[in-house]
Parts: sequence; structure tokens; C-alpha cells
Amino acid sequence: MRTTLLRIPAFFIIAAGIVFISFWLMTSVQFEAQRNLLAIGSSIDIAVIIPLTYFLLIRKTAIPNITVIPVFIVSLILGFQIIPQNYQQTLNSLELLVAPIELGIIGFLIYKVIQVNKKLGQTEGGLRNFPERIRLVLQDLKVSAILTNVATTEVSLFYYAFAGWKKPQTLQENEFSNYRESGYSNIFILVLFLLPVETFVLHYWLSSFSSVLAWVLTGISLYSLLFIFGDRNALRHRPVTVSSTGIAQMTGIRWKVFIPFELIEKIELREGDEHKEKFVNLSAFGHGNVVISLKEKVLVKGIYGIKKSTDKLVLSIDDKAQFFELISKRINE
Repeated sequence: MRTTLLRIPAFFIIAAGIVFISFWLMTSVQFEAQRNLLAIGSSIDIAVIIPLTYFLLIRKTAIPNITVIPVFIVSLILGFQIIPQNYQQTLNSLELLVAPIELGIIGFLIYKVIQVNKKLGQTEGGLRNFPERIRLVLQDLKVSAILTNVATTEVSLFYYAFAGWKKPQTLQENEFSNYRESGYSNIFILVLFLLPVETFVLHYWLSSFSSVLAWVLTGISLYSLLFIFGDRNALRHRPVTVSSTGIAQMTGIRWKVFIPFELIEKIELREGDEHKEKFVNLSAFGHGNVVISLKEKVLVKGIYGIKKSTDKLVLSIDDKAQFFELISKRINE
């Protein structure tokens, strides 16, 4: 894992060096006479050497080899931005390779989607446990761990963003919502109004400098809006559940942890103080209102496979008084 983390920065350094040198060669006046020959070399460096370098660095790691394809596509786009239009013949030839690759990817994805849909139809559950169901399906299909983590997060976000507008199930006595008291709803409404306006203004301003950069930032803003919708709906449908053995804490699809009662040292009704104590904040927004101290560390799982180990958790519980009474009773039995 550590080797993998070192190889990614190495790739970015090498790629940045190739891009910088190519840009310099294409814009420097002293190389104008050799521009045609240099454009061929720079095109190959950007669109071939960068993806090849990436492949050689990740081929013996846990990163899927299929990720070379998006690296190649991004490199090709960079090439078209750096190489002057009159010297893009080599890039145009390399671009012809993209079409069959894209068709292959689409066919592969359609096949995998059919498999996933068939497997998912064999599982029970709905909006409450969709991330767990999709993860089990991907694991059953022998998908790599990294790809499973990414796909589970992304598919869940899209699922909740579009299918999560239904009214949540009625909470049982042992279930607690965890987003209203945190002020998350107010933040959601604020961002919902501000983000589209900011996106429009930024796009209009940046388009005068670079249309590519304007559309990239617009795409990021649209994805952020999708994330907010998915996150908000997931929070509504995935409550905190108190079972006979412990607490199943789920902050939408962001965080998930199971806290056995025998590990709970104490529970307090207060905010987490990040200046005086170390903890993992599982509240939807803000400093939370319940602090649980543990006798030993537990593993908290987050989006994209992120994991944190901690012996203190901060939660945001809407009915904190009832939650505190129920947990206090269970840990003192």
C-alpha cells in the first residue's frame, strides 16, 4: 500500500515534466523551425509515454489496469490543448484508437451492469441498505477491492440522488434520525441556491480565458450538486439503529461503524471539542451533540474505502435524550 502511494506522486511528477517540456517546445520561438518534427515527438510523449509510464508504475499494485484508459483519454485531451492546431496530425491518428476502446468499455460496462442488476434483484432491501447490497454484489462478482470501493460510493450517490426522494420509512423505537438537529437541512438549502448561481457566473467568466477550463469547473460543480442531493437523501433513509448488541451508526453513505455495547466506556450529551480531544466526527454537519468514549478502538469505514481507527466518536442524534437514556440503560445492564 505504501509503495502504491509513492508511485502515484511519482507518476504526476513525470507527467507534469513531460507536459511542461512539450508546452515549452511548442511555444518557444527558438524551436519554430523544427516545430513540425517536435510536434510529432511531443504528441507521442503526451499521448503515449504518459499512459505507458502510468501503466508501468501501477501494473504490480492493487490499482486496476483498466484505469490506464482514462489516463490515455485525459493525456490525449491535454495533447490537443498543448500542440498547435496545424501540427495535430499525430494526435488525430492516435485519436482513432479511442473509438474502438470506447466501444469495448461500453460493451464491458453493459455486460457488468446486466450481471449486477441480476445479482441485485436476488438480494432483499431498499433505500436503507443499498450501499451494502451493491458492495456484496460486486464482491460476489470478484471485482477488485479498490474498484468495489469506488463503484459502491459512486453508484450509491447516483442511486440516492435520483431514487431517494421517497418518504423515508417510519422510525421504530430503536431507530434515530441524525441530520435535523445538526443544521444540515439549512446548509443543504443554502448550497442548493448558491451553487447553480456560482457555477453560471464562474462559467461565464472563465469562458473568456479558456472554454475547456470553464466546462471542467462546470462539470465539477454539477457533480458537487449531485453529491449533495445523494448525500442528503442517504441521510434521510439511513438512520442510526440500536440493536440488542450495539449501535449501527450510519451517516448517509459517508461513514459506517458498529459500536458493541461492551466497548462503550461512557456516553455524554455534549459537542465534540476538536481542540482538546481526538475523535472521529460522524455528525452530518457541525460538532455533533453526543460523544461516545470507548474502551478500545473500533474501525470506522468511509466513502471510497477510507478507514479510520478511533476510541472516541461524535454523533449527531435528533432525539438525543431518548438515545442517551436507551444507550445508558443498555451499557448498565
